[in-house]
Amino acid sequence: MTTLGLIEGVSRTLYRDEVEHVYAYPLDEKIELLEIGGRYSRYSSNFGHLAGDYYARLPERDVLALLQKTLGIDLEQGSLTAIGAAVAQPYLPPRYDEAGEDEAAQQNAVNEPGFVEMRIKEIDESPDRDAIIQKALSGNVDGNEREHTRAAQVAAYVLADGTGVSGLPSELSGKGKNGGPAKTFEAKIGVSFTQSFGANGVPLLENGSIYRNPNSTRYMGTVEKIDQFTPQIEEFARINGVGNADQIIFLSDGAIWLENLRKKLFPNSVGIVDFYHASQHLHKLVDSLLFYSKQKKTIFFEKCHNLLELGMIDQMIDLIEQKINNSNRESVDKQLAYFSGNKDKMRYGSFRAVGIFIGSGVVEAGCKIIVENRLNCSGMRWSKKNAANVIALRCAIYSGSYDSDAA
Repeated sequence: MTTLGLIEGVSRTLYRDEVEHVYAYPLDEKIELLEIGGRYSRYSSNFGHLAGDYYARLPERDVLALLQKTLGIDLEQGSLTAIGAAVAQPYLPPRYDEAGEDEAAQQNAVNEPGFVEMRIKEIDESPDRDAIIQKALSGNVDGNEREHTRAAQVAAYVLADGTGVSGLPSELSGKGKNGGPAKTFEAKIGVSFTQSFGANGVPLLENGSIYRNPNSTRYMGTVEKIDQFTPQIEEFARINGVGNADQIIFLSDGAIWLENLRKKLFPNSVGIVDFYHASQHLHKLVDSLLFYSKQKKTIFFEKCHNLLELGMIDQMIDLIEQKINNSNRESVDKQLAYFSGNKDKMRYGSFRAVGIFIGSGVVEAGCKIIVENRLNCSGMRWSKKNAANVIALRCAIYSGSYDSDAA
């Protein structure tokens, strides 16, 4: 089976080793037939690549209809799944034992802060700090247009998040979040991209705005648990040059497992809690407080949000604590712990002043385009194995490596 259709009338000579009891068709390897389950199939590698692309992008029934309509090829769903699994193998993240994980974690430890951290310190110690931050908040970031400036330093971003996949009941836990059996298993997505800075440590701009370096965004994904995801994302970051960057920046939603991941793999990174998640937490917190009118609540939220934008977390907490009473003390204290525990990663005024990204929208979009748009369509249920294959293929496609690898 080729991308031009079925080829008939081609004979293949079978060779048999009487000693080893091995049978082989040498021509299969010569014409690069796709290997499925350790055996050469009747599909050419080019056809497998095409079918794998379709399988990663579309529901199976749509792929089968497309192949029949465009190439006149009738394929069974089981064959399509097997082709997708075979093509996905080179893109699946490797599995690690405990020793491999520990070794990987040690490779990122350095002692000196990067240039972004030094630049933050410089701004924080400047007598013009407030003016610099206010200028950045108004959209005027100190930087150089990239068409006139050569990149001298690079900041590499690492982001990670998890999202649910509708799974087969036989593979799911009997203990879900709401007390009943789980309906999903978790897929974890990692993203990396880079941002360039000039020799003076200020970001390169495009039409006055900071930007991700073109074609630098890469994706990885797995359905494995955290003990496997940890070395997998470390290896992913290494392959994509994160270890060679002048500064590593780790962006997350503030989840404890992600902060632990950052400390273990990227201890020298600048940690940032996504500003929009922090804003959502603040909105929820203020909404739980008692006010005499909706207008007073709105005014109070705006004051707190302004302090959050400036990265003045202690002052924001002090303001909120004035609204604590005996009836809400326990719940408010729990919500404030999110801010007090992450305030070093919420220096948003300083972060904006140095011209770095403070939003994790890239990984949230990655969860959507890699997982949700394909795996969570109506009525779909996935085995972990098949989900892992599709995620690997989609990561390769959206990272720009799928077609280049086939070339």
